[in-house]
Amino acid sequence: MKVTHLNSATEIITVNGIKILTDPWLDDGIYYGSWYIYPPYNQSHTLLEDIDYVYISHIHPDHFCEKSMKRLSKNVKILIHNYEDKSLRRKIEMLGFSSIIELNNNERILLENQVYINIFAADNCNPEICGKAFGCFFPSATLGKTNQIDSMCVIDNEKYVLVNTNDCPYPIAYEALTRIVQQYPQIDFLLVGYAGASLYPYAMSDYSETEMFTAQQQTKQRGLNMATKIINKINPRFFMPFAGTYVLGGANWKLNKYSPIPELENAANYFKQELSTNGQNCQPVLLNSGETFDLTTETQTNDYIPSNSKDKWQYIQNELSSKKYTFDDDMEVSLDDIMLLIPDAIKRFHYKRNAVNFQTQTTILINLPENKLLKICCSGNNSGFDIIQKSLANWIEPFIYFDINFKLLHRILKGPKYAHWNNVEIGALLKMIRKPDKYEMGIHMMLCYLHV
Repeated sequence: MKVTHLNSATEIITVNGIKILTDPWLDDGIYYGSWYIYPPYNQSHTLLEDIDYVYISHIHPDHFCEKSMKRLSKNVKILIHNYEDKSLRRKIEMLGFSSIIELNNNERILLENQVYINIFAADNCNPEICGKAFGCFFPSATLGKTNQIDSMCVIDNEKYVLVNTNDCPYPIAYEALTRIVQQYPQIDFLLVGYAGASLYPYAMSDYSETEMFTAQQQTKQRGLNMATKIINKINPRFFMPFAGTYVLGGANWKLNKYSPIPELENAANYFKQELSTNGQNCQPVLLNSGETFDLTTETQTNDYIPSNSKDKWQYIQNELSSKKYTFDDDMEVSLDDIMLLIPDAIKRFHYKRNAVNFQTQTTILINLPENKLLKICCSGNNSGFDIIQKSLANWIEPFIYFDINFKLLHRILKGPKYAHWNNVEIGALLKMIRKPDKYEMGIHMMLCYLHV
């Protein structure tokens, strides 16, 4: 079994003559022109020419980049979890792929040549876990039907076992990880996400410089702690931190100095120290793009070369700072344009909010043209909205305030075909103030349904 690193969470697993590509993202400008690959991907690579299978963990574009998918033969077989929501499958079909294999949770199947794959939903398809995290859309569901949109997988050939946890957060993934270690007593290689894609602290418009750097370090540590727990749980012979190597381009390029993503070599050193303290002998592996680690020989093709911070910043400033966002050339948007969409968007928002019984005393405020605010209350039987003046007198705590480019906001309100709130957050394409300064997951989840 061999692991070849391409970019972020994009790997080629070669086992028994079969090549499995994971989570393809090889093209710049995802998240509406916000995310870029660094170090830049070598587009001359021919590594995708003989791929047999593609495992896609979830729908986010750094794991399912539609432009990168177009590089592949339409004859490859696509492996995904059998999600209740079929958005990912529909998108794959629209790209022209016809061989899509949807696996039920914890259903180990033979691909070919004694190569097996087993896909687990991040929450192990347990509505109790899903409901605690987000508020489950299926409150009367039995095991196997949840709101989860992420997955992890196990690939084995009855000799070597590889686990890929990608973006699955430890608290939600605990039950699935427990199943994995019960079913696979010896795990040889772990691909583990070490930093969550986050709008925090990028989006905090009222933070001082000191507060930004403090939040940056806290967010870095949170990601490292999460990954450490996964590594401890899986206890592999080798592990590779991955799925975090991106930089911001376009008008937000200066925000890179607040990036909550640790450098890979720093993350590996941290894990090594933590694991040795716990008496574990898991060995970190770091690979540059195009390099391979061979589990048979326990060697890699070349030593890892860390990025140079000065070169990285110069590349961002010289090459990425002038990049345009995908919405930059949209027509200018007026308050009237937005008001045409708000009533139906609010109706959907409250319908979903009531479906999961989500309530909060925190008022949602969204910046609008003409010095106006969209005000949404999420307590009791509130089902409407207000348009108010953008005056500090109207900012009564607790509240959360969002400022989004009006062109992008218009796209969001038109629906996921045009833009999705969650992707806007991941792309750090909004500004935010929250009083008190407390994260409420439910608010961010519900805003994903603020569209017609």
